[in-house]
Amino acid sequence: MSCQTAELLDAFEALPDDEKRAVTVEILRRAVPFDSGTLDDSETAAAADQLLASLERCRPGETSGS
Repeated sequence: MSCQTAELLDAFEALPDDEKRAVTVEILRRAVPFDSGTLDDSETAAAADQLLASLERCRPGETSGS
């Protein structure tokens, strides 16, 4: 996930609930349908590790391990 996407998600979290619902509807409406198939536990864990590493790189002003 890019830093820009992480920032977008942070901004989404700051929205009131009714705005979150409206944005969610629009994103789902625009999303390209796809079938990701089934994921096993190792694939899920690897995806989580990648997401956390990406988020850590995007935190301005923080150092690793804080």
